[in-house]
Amino acid sequence: MDVLERLADDLLTQPWISVWIGDSSFLLKASFTDAGYRLMLSDLDSVWWEEMNSDNLKQRAQELNKRLTAPVSAFCRHLREAVGPLLRGGRDEPLPGFTCERTRHLLSVGLRSEISGVPFYWVFRCTEAPLSMVSRHMICPLLNIMQALHRQTRDLMLLLERKDAEILDYKENGASLSRDRLETDIFNAEEFKERFLAESLSEAINVQDGKVFNTELQRLYTTITAAKANQKRRHDSGEDDGGNLQTVLEEVQNVASAETTEEVVTPTPAESSEIKKQAPHRLRTSATPGQPDRSTVKQKKKKSKGIFS
Repeated sequence: MDVLERLADDLLTQPWISVWIGDSSFLLKASFTDAGYRLMLSDLDSVWWEEMNSDNLKQRAQELNKRLTAPVSAFCRHLREAVGPLLRGGRDEPLPGFTCERTRHLLSVGLRSEISGVPFYWVFRCTEAPLSMVSRHMICPLLNIMQALHRQTRDLMLLLERKDAEILDYKENGASLSRDRLETDIFNAEEFKERFLAESLSEAINVQDGKVFNTELQRLYTTITAAKANQKRRHDSGEDDGGNLQTVLEEVQNVASAETTEEVVTPTPAESSEIKKQAPHRLRTSATPGQPDRSTVKQKKKKSKGIFS
């Protein structure tokens, strides 16, 4: 698999992050390697994207930074570090150094920063994404999420009905609550649906500041897209279990559950030396649980399974 194919899969499995750039809110996803990057932005009216390989990236870097020379890998690593705070989310205000300008068919995101103390300028020049890309990265995953959440809701309703039947059996055999305030009404699925439509639907459809994907939906999105990409790879390679989506989902979820740490990369000494050759300034390198009480454990925890664990 070449660099661009790997970027395509990596970008698909990235979650959409709510960000502020300038005075506008966007959904952002991006994927970087040492030889290029791919990113997408959406304001829920349009979707823009840009894909850069090594040659194009080197040409733009020279165009925007005429007195600065460095390997392409150094530029890619710096861009990944600069965009990193946006991809981590959790910000309700614009990140310093970024500007945004849009025309009818183009979205330009400017970045002013430094590489080892040397001023560095970059522009992400994003064009409108084709409909096939919008469908693959947004429409189809959202439809899959909708189906999965509908299945989750149905299963929870069935579980509540079974719990009510279990409680009724206890009561008929003489059991009683020690605290009256814990008593609940019998769950009625139809009443619940009607109450949701009347009281909660307006909040559910109130999309504000582009904050469509909360943490749980981001996790569900990445699980679904990673599983589908993995399934496609297996199918293309002719593996026997390429069609077993449940197996793929479990494997992807096991990988996603492992904690990952973000690597902060600074230019190597060789790269810094190359930068220094044509830089007008002196370069500076930037520095870059106990066990629970067993007496309080009531029951053994079951192993989580499925998408929603």
